[in-house]
Amino acid sequence: MISTLYLLIALLSPPSEMVFDFGENKDGYKWAIVNDGVMGGLSRGKAQLTDDSMIFSGTVSLENNGGFTSLRAPYARYDLSQYDQVEIKYRSSGLDCALNVYQYQRFWLPNHKMPIPSSNDAWKTITVDLYDLKEYRMGRRTGRTMSKGAAKNTIRLGFITDSKKPGAFKLEIAYVKFSKKAL
Repeated sequence: MISTLYLLIALLSPPSEMVFDFGENKDGYKWAIVNDGVMGGLSRGKAQLTDDSMIFSGTVSLENNGGFTSLRAPYARYDLSQYDQVEIKYRSSGLDCALNVYQYQRFWLPNHKMPIPSSNDAWKTITVDLYDLKEYRMGRRTGRTMSKGAAKNTIRLGFITDSKKPGAFKLEIAYVKFSKKAL
């Protein structure tokens, strides 16, 4: 009886972490590039899965009202409300990028960002409080941060160039992990 109770608790408990492993699990297989060409821009990005990571690279152009390229997960339900922090293992060069956390399909509605500064091509692991992610609307900060409701209603994750200047970039991501803080 008690073992059955423990089994039920284990089955009903939320997982202690949500990991997007771009190496071993190839979790980026269905992710897609969205360039600023949707608004007339000329920036170009590409994605490539390797044995250990996913590489997002390209060139940002400010010509023709451009200025970004992004790599986005498929739309799905990602309830992040049970987690406290997000960790990314990456290396990068060139322009700074950001992790985007979306709650809406419409681009003009708010999303949340975690900056990913250039690491000069050295592997780096950064961890931030999930609820410190800044809210943006149309590329401008609103002054708010991620709420439990926004975390619960997340429908998409992605990476975006975040420098608002022209140039080349390369972001290689090993994994993104959402987890609870250790006590």
